[in-house]
Amino acid sequence: MEIKIKLMGMLAGQTPQDGKLQLPDDATIENALIAVDVPVERIAAFTVNGSLIKDRQHVLAAGDELTVLPPVGGG
Repeated sequence: MEIKIKLMGMLAGQTPQDGKLQLPDDATIENALIAVDVPVERIAAFTVNGSLIKDRQHVLAAGDELTVLPPVGGG
């Protein structure tokens, strides 16, 4: 299946060129993160189709849009 993926902030450079990612059916958010080589520990939050999802085992569907947000720091 194909999803859209957008990595924000310091992870933006790991977004696929066309913003699309091919995954097996029943792939999870965690599978998508592994596919783009993003360590799960470097993630603050993610949304699927604009909804905040807390479980990285959430099963994705074809056409979903996954946005990945890293932690924000500073002062």
